[in-house]
Amino acid sequence: MEIEDKIRTQIEAILVNDARNYSEIKKMAEDDEPLDASLPTEERNLYHRIINSYRNAVSEVNKLLEESIGSLSGFYRIVESIKEKEDFQEICSQIVDCILQDFGADYCSLLFPESGSTLCLEGIREERKFLRIHSKTSLLGSREFEQQLTRMAETSGDCLNIEDIYKESSFNAVDFPGVVRSVLCLPMFLHGAATGFLVLSHSLPSYFHENHIRVLKILGSFIAHLRLLHQGGGVAPLMTPQARSGEEVDEEADAYSVVLMEFDTQDNYGRRIPLPRETVREIRVRLQRALETRESILFYGERDLLVLMPRVTSEHLPARIRGLREIFRSWQFESREDRANVRMNLGYSVCEGEEDLSRTLEVASLVMHPDSDDEPQVPQES
Repeated sequence: MEIEDKIRTQIEAILVNDARNYSEIKKMAEDDEPLDASLPTEERNLYHRIINSYRNAVSEVNKLLEESIGSLSGFYRIVESIKEKEDFQEICSQIVDCILQDFGADYCSLLFPESGSTLCLEGIREERKFLRIHSKTSLLGSREFEQQLTRMAETSGDCLNIEDIYKESSFNAVDFPGVVRSVLCLPMFLHGAATGFLVLSHSLPSYFHENHIRVLKILGSFIAHLRLLHQGGGVAPLMTPQARSGEEVDEEADAYSVVLMEFDTQDNYGRRIPLPRETVREIRVRLQRALETRESILFYGERDLLVLMPRVTSEHLPARIRGLREIFRSWQFESREDRANVRMNLGYSVCEGEEDLSRTLEVASLVMHPDSDDEPQVPQES
């Protein structure tokens, strides 16, 4: 950098001048000795120490500056990506997506644990990115992890920064995947109560620092306000995929979007149980009518549904998911009352270029069913 060269030159000039003054004084004392303009050993060592200290300080400042600019750029991209969105779930999925890309997190979730209407969005970035939207009060498939983490964050009343979760005795009983080591949990308050939690994790200890926390606190306040404005999960009626796809899908796009859906309902004892296959088949028929000619919806295992969308890019996928959710809601709130307890949990990803579609499906299965030890399933026609 130009400023670095300028400062280094000034330091070198000062030290060389000091060395020359030292030599001239020595010459005046001993006229028989020639002038030595080179740096004596002691001054040379001092010079190297000063230069090294300077370089380390400048390097640290540059690193902090780059991190601050990166965080602000990420925050700006979040605002730009959601400013024209109307659906709260789509807004949250965009926020999770941007955090995974711009904040270096391996995992990110937004959790709104409200009675009867829990909303959780989780994103994981390993070999590829996968986002999941569901209604379960659990993070990374662990209810114990979610309860302990949110309890600690809510008690502290501030951002909870755990530098190494394996050193926290409170989590000894939790079996973490490799993606978790350092954890941030930010409670988002409205009217003095936590309305939700923003959770980030990384596979390295002590990964998150004060710059992350400062920006995420601003983002948390922003999300809390959006939650207040969009209480209930959505606003105006939205267009179905048929009405939008003609405008948005890029016919030349080298991409394959994947959406995996699971369904559950509530039994007489208030427990969540899988939806019967016959009912899932009914939902499948309803969703199938909304798909484009090239797209398909298949059974994935016993009761999950897999939607394959050729040439739908990551830019256009959220709008397509929004359309699928609206169709499910229209089915859900038709005359039959027993459908009100049915929930749809979904996850999605995009396979682009030369990426392996089978690996995308494997990641989808692992994220959607983190407690399952089964091998990756094969899509089934029905």
